[in-house]
Amino acid sequence: MPLDRPIPAFYCCYLLRSTVRRANVYIGSTPNPVRRLGQHNGLAKGGAARTNRPALRPWEMACIVTGFPSHIAALQFEWAWQNPHVTQHISDESRIQHATQKKRSGQPKRPRHSVLSLLSNLHLLLRSPSFSRWPLEIRFFSEDVYQTWLKSSSTADESIRDSIPVIRDFPPASELGGEDSGSPQMKRRKTSHGIAALDVDYANHKSHVEKAREVMQFEREGRCAVCRNELEHDAGIYTVCPNAGCESVSHLTCLSKHFLESDESASLIPIAGKCPGCHAELRWVDIVKELTLRMRGQKEVEKLLKGKRVRKATAESSSQAMLETSDSNEFSDDEIESDIMEELKMLQKFNPIGSKMDMGDSWHVIDASDDSDTQSIASIASRTKKDTSYKTNPGGLGAVIEDSDWDDAEILD
Repeated sequence: MPLDRPIPAFYCCYLLRSTVRRANVYIGSTPNPVRRLGQHNGLAKGGAARTNRPALRPWEMACIVTGFPSHIAALQFEWAWQNPHVTQHISDESRIQHATQKKRSGQPKRPRHSVLSLLSNLHLLLRSPSFSRWPLEIRFFSEDVYQTWLKSSSTADESIRDSIPVIRDFPPASELGGEDSGSPQMKRRKTSHGIAALDVDYANHKSHVEKAREVMQFEREGRCAVCRNELEHDAGIYTVCPNAGCESVSHLTCLSKHFLESDESASLIPIAGKCPGCHAELRWVDIVKELTLRMRGQKEVEKLLKGKRVRKATAESSSQAMLETSDSNEFSDDEIESDIMEELKMLQKFNPIGSKMDMGDSWHVIDASDDSDTQSIASIASRTKKDTSYKTNPGGLGAVIEDSDWDDAEILD
C-alpha cells in the first residue's frame, strides 16, 4: 500500500460457494462484497471467468476474513489461502496439502479444494506468526459452513489467538423459513445479517475523526498521557483516544509501549490496550486508522464529514451517485501503473517458489494463462501497461479499478 493513502475502510478475502453444486468453491478478495457477489452471479459486469458458468450460479459468500491494513496485505493473505501447498506461511510439518509437480512444466500443481480443506488451511494461516497479530476477524454467513469451521477447529493442534473474533452473521433458523418469511417485517430483519449489512466505509470512525480534527485545529494537544511531556503543535505523530469523554492525546511510540506492557510477546506492534486516560479497552487498529486518515486521507476525511448531497433524479446523476457510494477508489493512469508494479514487487517478496508464481485473476485484471499454474513476474511486469484494463466513467470520475479475484482460483467440478 502506498504511504500516501490511509488504512482502507474495508477489505476482505472471501470464500465463495456455489448454491447449486456445493463442492464448487472459489477464493477472492474485494472492498465491496455486495457488488462483487453481483458480478460473480452475472448481475453486473465483471467477475472472474471461473465463476461465470450458468450451471454454478448463484454463488454465495459463505465466509469472509476482514481487517487487512491494506489491499496488498489482503492480496498476500489471499494468495496464501489459495496456495496452502506452497506458501511459506504454513510450516512443512503443519501443512495439510502438499505440492505435486506438473508433468509438462514441472511447476507445483494446485490441489483441489473443498470447504473443509479451505477452512482447515484458514485455521493454519490465522495461527501463523505472519497473520496472527493482524487485526483480523472471521465472519460466517452460512450455518453449515460455520459448523464445518467448528469441526476443523476441534481437530487443530492449537487454537487461533483470542484477538481474532469468529462471528456468526446469519439469521436464526426461525427467520429462514415459514409462511411469513417474505413479509416486510421479516425482510427488514434479514437485512441486519449478511454482506448487505456490512460497514464498508469510514462511517463508524466519523466521531473519532471529528474529535481528532478539533483537537489538532484548536491546538488542544496538551501533554502526552503516557510520558507527560508537552505535545508541541504539529511537531510529532500524536494519537487521540476515540472515546467522546476522554481528552487523552499521546505520542504514537509512547502509546505503543504502554499497550505492549501487558503483552508477553516480543512484538513491536500492539493489538489492544487500555487508554492511559479513561482506561477503556482500545484496539490499536482503530487508533492507527484515524491517524492515517488524519495524516494522509484528506479526500476520505472530506467525503466523510461533508455528508450526503442532494442530487437531481436524472439518469446521469443517479449513475454517478451509485459509483460514488460503491466504495471504489479513483486513480490516475500513472497511479494504476505504479500500484501494479509495487504490488508485483510485494507479491514476489512473499512468493515461496522463487521468481515465478501464479498471479491468476489479479487485482488489476492482468490476464493469466489457464494452461499454467505459474507465470513469470518479469513477464507480467513487461506487459503491465499494455494489458491493464480499467473502467472510465463518462461522467468524469476517472479510472476505477476492479475488485480482486484470481482467474486461476480452484473450482471443483
